[in-house]
Amino acid sequence: MANADVPSPVRVLVVDDEPLIRSGFRFVLAVDTAIEVIGEAADGAAAVDFVRAHRPDVVLMDVRMPGVGGPEATAAIVAQSEARVLAMTSIDAEDQLLRMLSAGASGYLLKDEPPARIADAVLRTAAGDTVVSGRSTAQLVRRAVEAEGGTGRRAAEKRVAVLTGRERDVAQGVARGETNQEIGSALHVSAGTVKTHLEQVFAKLGVRSRVQVGIILERAGLGPADL
Repeated sequence: MANADVPSPVRVLVVDDEPLIRSGFRFVLAVDTAIEVIGEAADGAAAVDFVRAHRPDVVLMDVRMPGVGGPEATAAIVAQSEARVLAMTSIDAEDQLLRMLSAGASGYLLKDEPPARIADAVLRTAAGDTVVSGRSTAQLVRRAVEAEGGTGRRAAEKRVAVLTGRERDVAQGVARGETNQEIGSALHVSAGTVKTHLEQVFAKLGVRSRVQVGIILERAGLGPADL
C-alpha cells in the first residue's frame, strides 16, 4: 500500500482475552512486511496502558472482554492518543458494534475474515479509511441514533453549526460513506482539498473518525436519510 500518510511499517497492538486468537492475528499480520505487531493485551485496561507507553498506529480491539471492555478502552485510547481502533468480533453483535463506533472506532471486522482482508483492513485503517464488515456503516449509524430517541439532537446541531458551508458539504459526503475522491468530484475540488476540509471538520466537531462525523450529522438531522 503506497500512501505517504501511512506509517511504515504500521505498528499494531492486538487486544483479545483469548491467547490463541491473539497469536492467530499476530501470525496473520506477520506475513505482510508493511505491518509490525508490537504487542498484545488481554483486556481493555492493559490495552490503554500499552497505548500510552508505546503509541501504536492501529489497535485491533476485541469488542467483548472481561473487565474493561472494547467500547470503554476505545474511548480512552482515541481521547489520549493518535492510534486508530479497528474493532473485532466473532459474532455480528450490533449493540456492541454501535458502542464501539460511537466510542471512536474507525471500523470493524469479523474475526473469521480471510487473512488478506485482515491485513488490508489494518493498512486502510492506518490510512484513515473506514473499514466495515457485513453491513453498511450508514445503517449502523442510523440505528444508533434512532435508539437514542432524539436525545442528542440539540447538542449535535450546536456542534454542526460551527462548520462552514463547504465543511458541512464535506461532512455530509462522509456521512453518506463517500471517499475523499468521490466527495471532491461532487464538489469540483481535489481530494487533497477535501482532506484539508475534513481535518477542520474533525477538529471542530472534536472527533477522530469518519464514523463519528456520520453519527453527529445523523443526530443533527443531516444524515443521508434526512436529506
